[in-house]
Amino acid sequence: MGLVSVVVPVYRNAATLRELHARLGEALPDRDRRELIFVNDSCDAGSGAVLRELAQADRTVVVVELEANRGQHSAVLAGLERSGGEWMVVLDADLQDPPEAIPALIAAAAPETDAVFAGRRGGYESWPRLVTGRACRRLLHLVAGTPVDAGAYVALSRRMVARLLEMRELTPTRAPALVAMIGCSDLKTVSLPVERARRPVGSSAYSTARRARSGLQALGWVIAWKLRGRRRRAGARPAGEATRSATQAEIERHNASQCRYFERAPKSTMIPSGDTRYLNRHVDEALAAAQIRPGERVLEVGCGLGRYTLLFADRGVRVEGLDLSRVQLDQLAEFDAGRHDIPLHQADVLDPPAELLGQFDAVVGMFTLHHIHDIAASLRSTVRLLRPGGRVVFCEPNPFNPLYYVQIALRPGMTWEGDGGIVNIRRRAVSRALADAGLDDLYWKRFGFFPPFLTNSPLGSLERPLESFPLWRGALPFQLFGGRLGSS
Repeated sequence: MGLVSVVVPVYRNAATLRELHARLGEALPDRDRRELIFVNDSCDAGSGAVLRELAQADRTVVVVELEANRGQHSAVLAGLERSGGEWMVVLDADLQDPPEAIPALIAAAAPETDAVFAGRRGGYESWPRLVTGRACRRLLHLVAGTPVDAGAYVALSRRMVARLLEMRELTPTRAPALVAMIGCSDLKTVSLPVERARRPVGSSAYSTARRARSGLQALGWVIAWKLRGRRRRAGARPAGEATRSATQAEIERHNASQCRYFERAPKSTMIPSGDTRYLNRHVDEALAAAQIRPGERVLEVGCGLGRYTLLFADRGVRVEGLDLSRVQLDQLAEFDAGRHDIPLHQADVLDPPAELLGQFDAVVGMFTLHHIHDIAASLRSTVRLLRPGGRVVFCEPNPFNPLYYVQIALRPGMTWEGDGGIVNIRRRAVSRALADAGLDDLYWKRFGFFPPFLTNSPLGSLERPLESFPLWRGALPFQLFGGRLGSS
């Protein structure tokens, strides 16, 4: 084992620093092969004096003083920037992360491994904090690919550190989130189970609210990074036939992935579940927005199992269904059991059957657009289905409602691969795509407040008054948008 740099962010840890230093010395006894970097995150609660004392007594101790408090993850990156080891190990200063595990973490790295997390084990916190922590780690696992038990105790290769510092420079306006950055690095990571201890003294600097903000910050960082990467890849595509071929291959892969996702087992959120206040609200909003009148021909794209298709038909709408999956269309017909005459079409909205072009007074999509590979191209293709003056309306999740990401993390059957397109349903981008598709009279509305079990309860009568408050209007769970095709 070559030189090992240990990076420790310090904030109000004066009571544990001496013991931590002693245990680090026992875990890494060779002074010529260790470097202990303590980053004082602008804290004057006695930590600075203890760090100066340790540096005077041990030549392997390096103290990095930050002029202003920058937060744990920025402090870690400042320490990594100063490090010179072959492997860098990050751990907290509160003695919950056992320094004795450092040699095992480094030994667990295979030749192509660039990060080894100390997989969190044990009852090191109260059960509510354990549950919320596991939920956050599960969410990061889904969106960033980190091990499901990954925490901030981690051994990093020199290549990983270089990558993290590069990623920090590419996102200078966003606060870093270390574990999320490691997951998005495209380098191999693994975890090794490590029993974590309870905090011997003091309490966490992270209150429940701050802990929630930190989790949302990490999620926001991943989303911003993935969107940035998508824009970089789009900008790097060559022009001409090669671009079209590559795009077609991407679409085919995406469509195959979506079919596997939806056909693996019926999703509870897609199964027709009767005449409920929750579902009727969505249908009412879509019908009002699209101004659908009796006798008009309507196509629902991405109809799936017919959860909304059947409700449209129950109201006398001449609805037809279009979906990629033959399996789901057959299941829709089974759920309908011959009650309605609903023509069903198996096709990709990007390549609809010629006989459907220009035939519909309205096209609706209920929680469909975030499963589509290329939203702008799909909207342009959707417009081809309309008669002059026809309307388009989509009902989709609001990407600024954090509960969707919790749902993806915790609900069985939901995955980031299948539902992560939520991040693409942002108002500016979608409005531009609607306009570019040739639609005018654009509209946008956010609505809803309660989850289904409350909406369908007597409390559901309070939903509309509650959603009207400006304070949380931007985070309401559903958004409805669309436009009209000119008659000329």
